[in-house]
Amino acid sequence: MPTLSPSNFDSAYAHMIAGAIPLHSDDVDKTVFMVAQDVLGTAQMHLLVATDVANAMVYYFAAPSSAFASIPLFHTPLAAALPGHPHHRGDGVYFLEGVNLSVAVEKRRDQIRLIANSSDVMRQWLADQNTLPVIAADDFEPWAMESIPGAYRRIADGISLRTARYASIVAGLALLAYFVAAIGTSVLNAAADSGNQRHMHAVNEAITRIDFVSPLSQQVARLQRVSALVVRAGGWIDEYELRNGTEKFVLMMPAWITRDYIDALGPRVEADQSTDENLVRVALGVPLPGTTPVPRAAPAKPLQPRK
Repeated sequence: MPTLSPSNFDSAYAHMIAGAIPLHSDDVDKTVFMVAQDVLGTAQMHLLVATDVANAMVYYFAAPSSAFASIPLFHTPLAAALPGHPHHRGDGVYFLEGVNLSVAVEKRRDQIRLIANSSDVMRQWLADQNTLPVIAADDFEPWAMESIPGAYRRIADGISLRTARYASIVAGLALLAYFVAAIGTSVLNAAADSGNQRHMHAVNEAITRIDFVSPLSQQVARLQRVSALVVRAGGWIDEYELRNGTEKFVLMMPAWITRDYIDALGPRVEADQSTDENLVRVALGVPLPGTTPVPRAAPAKPLQPRK
């Protein structure tokens, strides 16, 4: 894997997210794409997907393709955090240090998240880790993140290669029946092209249509959106609950965040200074200390007339 320049390293990892969804019988790649599209806000993205059949989970990395404008081929050794990678060591914090920016992937049971921040902040964060092992990923085998157009080309190339091999075998075995073989090859090529067009049409529908396959996908997408925004701001999720369609959370965010960050979380979100002057407490559905309603005294009973 070629060494990335500091600017390319920062561009690639600063916009990357990691997530997990339950494995199901429907189109897993389509579900991952739709969840990542909702979080990133774009259909033009690079993806890396790994399936953990033993634990019925699917893990993925995703980033907008604009982050790779100066990187023709992007391979990441942090793929070692994904089950199925030859260097995967189970739960842990897989760490990769850059010049200005450092990045870590935290894998814990069926959850995974990507954290990127300045090298100094990340070193301090890693020093505070005492529940998971810290694993340096620099020398691990890098896996490529594939763009959606790249997936199109891979599918088309695979169909063309299989068709060409089949046509060669047919031609070799039926040399004496040249005309019959030529006609058969033409028919096969036409069928392959038709199948390729149907597949491309299905993939295009998956890209242009946002139709979550289950309520669980909607819930995962919402959690991913909140988590991605908090991570980009350098904060963390203190509490999160989604029950019967009602969402509640408490987030700890740096004091420097602007109103745009809070507005991005949706209406009815409130913010207040925490006990730490460097942090802001942001909440939805959970009263803040400064906004807790004052209980009203019960109304006095009317005086009864004396008899």
